[in-house]
Amino acid sequence: MKNFDDTIVISHFLRGGSILSVIFIFTGVLLLFIRNGGDGFTLQQIASYSYSMMHGIDSKNIPTGYIIQGLIQLDGIYFIAFGLWFLIFTSISVVIIRLVWFAIGKDMKFVIITIVVLFNLFFAMLVVPSLL
Repeated sequence: MKNFDDTIVISHFLRGGSILSVIFIFTGVLLLFIRNGGDGFTLQQIASYSYSMMHGIDSKNIPTGYIIQGLIQLDGIYFIAFGLWFLIFTSISVVIIRLVWFAIGKDMKFVIITIVVLFNLFFAMLVVPSLL
């Protein structure tokens, strides 16, 4: 079996994920301008800080269950949300890839450390926001 550097694989994975994320976010911004808003709000309402705060227009209030439907409807807000989620999960995927690499190499110290890091990431994403 050919010996290869795993950092090259991870760097390509991160580069590809980042580029796809930027494409989705940029497309979402373009769609917001082309369609003069998204998700039932006008561009002026989205851009107004006070209106956005009063009506809960922020990334916390975008229902993840509607992202696919929003992408199909070419809604810019959902393209931006998908791009952000894609970027987050690209980073998490790298941690999972490293976990598998450490497990294959039977390096238990790093397997445990990586599991702790993965737990911290999911805890920060899923539990902490509900406490705020």
